[in-house]
Amino acid sequence: MKKSILPAAQAVVTAVILWRIFGDASIRAEVAGALAVAELPWLAWAVIAAVCSEAACATRWWIVLRAFGIPLRWRDAFAYSALGLFYSLGLPGSAGGDAVRVLYVIRRYPEKKIAAAFSVLADRFCGLAALVLAMVCSLGANRGVFFNSGYGEALVWAAVALCGGGLLALGLWWTTTLPGLSGIFRSRFPRLNKHLLESGDVFLLMWQSPRAMAAGVLLSIVSLAAHFSGYFLAGCAFGAGVDFWRVLAVMPVVDTITALPVALYGLGLREAVLVTLLGGFYGVPAASATLMSLGGFGAQAVVALSGILWLPFVKFLGSGRGNPPAAQ
Repeated sequence: MKKSILPAAQAVVTAVILWRIFGDASIRAEVAGALAVAELPWLAWAVIAAVCSEAACATRWWIVLRAFGIPLRWRDAFAYSALGLFYSLGLPGSAGGDAVRVLYVIRRYPEKKIAAAFSVLADRFCGLAALVLAMVCSLGANRGVFFNSGYGEALVWAAVALCGGGLLALGLWWTTTLPGLSGIFRSRFPRLNKHLLESGDVFLLMWQSPRAMAAGVLLSIVSLAAHFSGYFLAGCAFGAGVDFWRVLAVMPVVDTITALPVALYGLGLREAVLVTLLGGFYGVPAASATLMSLGGFGAQAVVALSGILWLPFVKFLGSGRGNPPAAQ
């Protein structure tokens, strides 16, 4: 019962935001007009961009796994990542995609439970590093637009605060692992979660694998580029007429804010943020921004839901306890 409370609350928030957006008769009319002349092949390209984005993420995780001593084959990592996507999107309120990935790896390598869990943490850290880098580049290149127009500026500052807060939290977590300080934390803060302190060892493993972490960040940049391109292509499908670089400028802000677990899959919140940013900074009509957002998310949803197609092959891929590193 408790597990369903958050998804239910998120669904309510999503419904309220979408109702407010589509409650405007002029937006509904513009949406209907855009749908009537939509060029659907662009959406197919958006799906391909989403596939490329997720493939880069799966490859990133595979590299991290091998750096952490788990010789999983690439196709296995891809299959587990695909199923993780399905569980994240197809079964709200169930085990998260990251948990699913960890469980599949542990089934293959039961003696490497800690390394499996740490691999997902390191994988996420690489993605965060790329997003922060994209945010910094976007702010630097568009500061004249973002901080002088007034409309939408609050959202940019909110994204900056979220990124900064996340980095600060990670920095504080990292300090608990430093020699000399870890003992102080344990003695001064006995109520501090023991597992949180122990899981800080992931930073040591990352430090010991600089090439893998660098490759992970580079692949995260590739994944983000493909992800942002998917939204641009969705905009092309509905005649949004938005320049690619403008989409590239606002998407780091959009992704940062929609990471907040306040709406179901970010639906509604993502549309509201894109409408505000593209409309306020670049004069894009609300209907075009809304359809771009829904089209981009729809392409991601198609890829995520297709992850269930890997389920019949998982037992075959997971048979046995590992494979030699040469079998890739």
